Formats: sequence, C-alpha cells, structure tokens
Amino acid sequence: MKMDRTSMFMTDSYNKLEKLMEFPCVVGFRVIVDASIVNSLGEVEKAINEVEAGIMQKITDEPRKSSKGNYVSYTIPVKVNKAENLKLLYEKISALPCVKHVI
Repeated sequence: MKMDRTSMFMTDSYNKLEKLMEFPCVVGFRVIVDASIVNSLGEVEKAINEVEAGIMQKITDEPRKSSKGNYVSYTIPVKVNKAENLKLLYEKISALPCVKHVI
C-alpha cells in the first residue's frame, strides 16, 4: 500500500516524538470545540477513555471563548502511557463532530 505525503509526514513526526518524549507523560491537548454543542467536553472525555480509561486529568485552565463566541478552547491534560496512544488520542478526538481542531 502506497502512503500519501501527509501520511508519510505524520508517521515520521510520530516516530520523532517517540524518540523525544519519555512515556508515561502528561500531554496538554488544546481542543477547540463548537460552543453550540452542549456536551462537547463529555464527548472528548469519552473518546479519551476509549483509548485508555482514566487518563484524562482535571482541567485547571479556564476555557477560552472565541471572539464571536462560536468556539470554546480547552487545554486538557492527559497522561499518555505509550507513544501509540498519543497518535490514537489525536485521531479519536479529531474525529468527533463537535471538535473543530486539536493542537
């Protein structure tokens, strides 16, 4: 199977991350969600727990609303136990309909 450029770039990026990061570690995911969806944070937590239950930690930073109020940004601390889970977390969170962007 031939990989496209984006897939090759992402695979290379995750390989570099594996070498730079020591697992387990806490990663702060900046998640931007649609403000009109009531339980968006709950949906994000559910996706995180699908990767590994109980790894989402307490959110201590205040959520930020966009200037027009259409989006809310959360910094979500997650204890990532292995490199494979980091990739899975990005994929699962990004796939949620309520999520605009994950950083």
